[in-house]
Amino acid sequence: MLQRTYSLPSCTLLIEGISTSGDVLSILTSFGCRFNHHPEPIVGGLELLTALVKVVGAYTQALKTNTSLKIPEARVSLQPESQYLHLLSVSLNEADANNPKQMQVKLNTIQLFDLMEGLDRLCCDPTTLPEMKLVKEIADYRSQSALTNQALPAIAGVISFAIAATVLYFIPIPKPQPKPAQTVPTQTQPLPKVSTPPNILPSPSDSPETSPSPSSSPN
Repeated sequence: MLQRTYSLPSCTLLIEGISTSGDVLSILTSFGCRFNHHPEPIVGGLELLTALVKVVGAYTQALKTNTSLKIPEARVSLQPESQYLHLLSVSLNEADANNPKQMQVKLNTIQLFDLMEGLDRLCCDPTTLPEMKLVKEIADYRSQSALTNQALPAIAGVISFAIAATVLYFIPIPKPQPKPAQTVPTQTQPLPKVSTPPNILPSPSDSPETSPSPSSSPN
């Protein structure tokens, strides 16, 4: 069993774990963070420590840059109570998710930065949890939160696309129907009318004069 202690004026961070190679503490078994002004320490495992490192790092960077930032972590939250007072809320009982224990610690700005300094020493120690990194830029925290929030929707979108593609694969493609040939209407020319001459009946005046029959000359 290996131990690492990071002591600051107002708090002490104790890390316990085992090593898989040499003197590097690579597997965390438990950690404790005790404040001088608070009787009960914060105790937990890797999940709680990772959330604490992430939240404290992002919150202190937001204070330094006067940036408004919400810390939407499930087990750890930090919020201001006044200009120089900050409320740290931690959900304990990591092994029993159905019976969480909520712990709150009020920190002034000096105590908050002592906590941040202890976590920073832990993250910069190459012999203790080498993969643990402290958030030192607001953009880093926002990008990590965006990736976490988009992971499940992205996976769901990929699954939906795959299902839709599978369904479309089994739907037969309709064959195009040949278009019926369009008949071009032809205009029929009307037959020419044959004019028939009118029947003219001869009038009595138009009847031919009968020549007088030859009469016998007088004797």
